[in-house]
Amino acid sequence: MKEKMITFEKYHGTGNDFIIIDGRKFPLKDPFSAAKELCKRHFSIGADDLLYLEESSIADIKIRIYEPDGTEADMCGNGVRCVGAYLLKERDEEVTIETLSGIKKVSKKDNLFTVDMGEMQPVGKFIAPEQNKIMVNMKIDEKTFYIVSAGEPHAVAFTHDLKQLDIEREALPIARKSEVFPKGINVDFIERQGNDIKVRTFERGVWNETLACGTGAVASSFVAKYLFSISNGIKVQMKGGELLVTFENKKIFLTGEAEFAYRGEIGGIE
Repeated sequence: MKEKMITFEKYHGTGNDFIIIDGRKFPLKDPFSAAKELCKRHFSIGADDLLYLEESSIADIKIRIYEPDGTEADMCGNGVRCVGAYLLKERDEEVTIETLSGIKKVSKKDNLFTVDMGEMQPVGKFIAPEQNKIMVNMKIDEKTFYIVSAGEPHAVAFTHDLKQLDIEREALPIARKSEVFPKGINVDFIERQGNDIKVRTFERGVWNETLACGTGAVASSFVAKYLFSISNGIKVQMKGGELLVTFENKKIFLTGEAEFAYRGEIGGIE
């Protein structure tokens, strides 16, 4: 019996890389297990997330964001931009994408993709006890963290030497502090450079540093703007490249490249 093959496409947004499988054409019985297998670096395709596409009754497409550890994320800024690039290959219109964090609109201009991230959300369920606040600051291990949610929860702290930071040693105990963050949390360290910032992000679900993080860029920019009243249009330098975060009233927009890497087929996945 011939093995069932699944077609996938690989994209990245400033080095934040994703496997896209169109579930309308290639339905998976267990996307959680598929993500654990497919995202393994060196042993499979390798990626920060599996983006699984489904039909939507309220948007052009629905995406499910599956992490390498077999959990599901509510939102992924770079992932949504990459799905936008996937859908906009043959048209120049904007597209709407349903996520667990609401509907996001992606538009294309000059090979850059912008996602309307909406408003910052209350941290709510992501911290214990729950708090209906947009930002909560807390002292953890003698360092001040600002807890915010751009659809995904982030603990943001400032540092003066981002390059020398041992991010795994610093971030992992925070990310896994289950008595405070019952679902884990993404951890961002920021170094300010005038009106712009440098950011390194340790992502929950991946449980490692990623080359870029869209919700991390938004969360970090929001905290930096709030604390320092820096002007609009914040360039965020991450390991994999640069993202632009802009504020319009309460809405936040994330702009950057979303690049097609390759298309392939893989078997042994259900």
